[in-house]
Amino acid sequence: MENSAKDDLSAPTKGAHLSTRMQKTRLSITRQARELTAEHGYNGFTVEQLCEHVGISRRTFFNYFPTKLDAVFGHDADDIPEGAVERFMASRPVGITGLSPTLLADLVAFVLEQLTFDEQAIVSTHGFFSVVHREPELLQRMMQVGPEKEAEFLNLIATREGVQPDHPGVMALVHFMHFAVIKSVDRYVSDSGQRSITDVFMEYITAAQDVISHPLTRNDS
Repeated sequence: MENSAKDDLSAPTKGAHLSTRMQKTRLSITRQARELTAEHGYNGFTVEQLCEHVGISRRTFFNYFPTKLDAVFGHDADDIPEGAVERFMASRPVGITGLSPTLLADLVAFVLEQLTFDEQAIVSTHGFFSVVHREPELLQRMMQVGPEKEAEFLNLIATREGVQPDHPGVMALVHFMHFAVIKSVDRYVSDSGQRSITDVFMEYITAAQDVISHPLTRNDS
């Protein structure tokens, strides 16, 4: 069972391989922590029990996460495929001022990369978030990290587009994407994965495009 982080950090392997192996361990810790939280509640299991499920020692656990709460919420970098941010930033057309005409398409591609990165993790994450409101410690952390992640996303898009983070178009896109992701994951899980997450997500995108494409008219009669 022993697979200590000390061994991970000192093994004579190439840096890229080492990084990948450590990321897999970190992902496994978070996935198991979320599954145990969904099944037993945040206070219903110990770090030792989590380590047993993952197949690591307690010492290894604390080389990856300082607390159980940090393990449950995971590492931000683990949710994004390698190079995804760089691809999104580089896809903006040159010679454009203001919001680019490909922003929505590029943003959809960026979000789909994350959604399809590990579809198995979607189920465990969904189960975890479904119990957050019943767990004071989780809810408090969620209220802290939620706005922080939204602000990071806004800043990423604004930086790419050369506008301020409070640009109405950027803010509207971020809020819509957030809504589409949440609803897509809900439907994907409730349908037991009968349809791909890509198909479900694109339904929301297409539906929104259809509605927005209509001219803005009013019937005052």
